[in-house]
Amino acid sequence: MVSVDSGPMSISIPNCRRVVIAIATASLLVISLPAVAGFDEDLERIDHALRKNPSRVLQQAVESCLGRRAFALDLYNRGHTVRAERFLRLCFDLLKIPEVAPTPKVVAPTPEDLNAKARKQIEQALSLTPDVAHGLQIYRDCAACHMPEGWSLPYGGMPQLAGQHRSVIIKQLADIRIGNRGNAMMAAYASAEAIGGAQSIADVAGYIESLEINVRLGKGSGKDLEYGESLYRENCAQCHGENGEGNNETYTPRIHAQNYNYLVRQFEWIRDGERHNANPEMVAQIKAFEDREVHAVLDYVSRLEPPIEMQAPPDWKNPDFVTE
Repeated sequence: MVSVDSGPMSISIPNCRRVVIAIATASLLVISLPAVAGFDEDLERIDHALRKNPSRVLQQAVESCLGRRAFALDLYNRGHTVRAERFLRLCFDLLKIPEVAPTPKVVAPTPEDLNAKARKQIEQALSLTPDVAHGLQIYRDCAACHMPEGWSLPYGGMPQLAGQHRSVIIKQLADIRIGNRGNAMMAAYASAEAIGGAQSIADVAGYIESLEINVRLGKGSGKDLEYGESLYRENCAQCHGENGEGNNETYTPRIHAQNYNYLVRQFEWIRDGERHNANPEMVAQIKAFEDREVHAVLDYVSRLEPPIEMQAPPDWKNPDFVTE
C-alpha cells in the first residue's frame, strides 16, 4: 500500500501490480498480474503526482482522480487493459500532469546504409575535374600532420599519402566523414564544414596524387624477406599488384614504400575487424595470419618501390611550401 499525502487527509493507494480480492470467507487472496507498459508508466506518474501534488491542485481533484484510479485498476485486473489505460489518462487533466513527448528511437545505420551513403559521395567526387591549386590550399591544413611532402612522420603513426591513387584518397575521406571508417582525429578535418563538399574532396585528392613518393621510410627487420615475398605473391599481388602499385579503378591503395609501422597497424585492424570499411574479401583472406606472417609480408611490402619517375629525390622538399 502507498500512503498519499494530499493535504489534510491521508489516502492509501493499492499497488498497481497486485489485486486484492475479497472472497466469501472475508479472507484476502493476493494475485500477481503481468504489467502493461503504458498503464504501468502512467500509474507511476499519477501516484507521484498524488503523493507530491506538484501542481497544487484542489483536494476535490485529488479525490476525483483517486476514484478514477480505482476504477481503472478494476478494469485492468479484469483484463480490460485498453479501457483501463484510456480511463486512467483522465487523471492527467485532473492533476495537471504535463505530457511527456516520447523519446524518438534512434536507429543506428547498418553497414549497408553507410556504404551506400559513402558511395554517393565517392561517385560525385570522382566525376569532377580536380582543381589542384585549390587542392593545395586545402592540403595546407593537412600538412600539419601529414607533412608538406605527404610523407607523414618517420614513426608511422599516419600513412604516407604522397602519390596515392586519387580514388583511394576520395574513398577514405568519404568513409571517414560519414562514419564508415572510425578515425576521431581525421573526422573533423574530413568534414564538409572543414574542407567543403565533393569538389573539395576531388581537389585535395588530385593534389595529393601529384606528390612524389618517399622510398626511404621505415622498414622492418629484413630477416624474413623471402618468406614475406612468398606470402605476398600468394595472398596480396592479385589485388595490390606485383609491385604494390594498387589500382585506381578498384580503390585499391598503393602500398609500396609505405611506412612499415603503419602497414602493421592497419593490417592488424583489418584482420581483427576493427577497420569497418575494409574489403570483406581481404578480411577473410588474412584472418588466420599469425605474427610472423604479418611482419614478414609487410616488411617485404615496405621495401617495394614505385617507378623511378614517381620517386622523390633525396632531400626533396615540396616547393609549394618553400618560402622565399
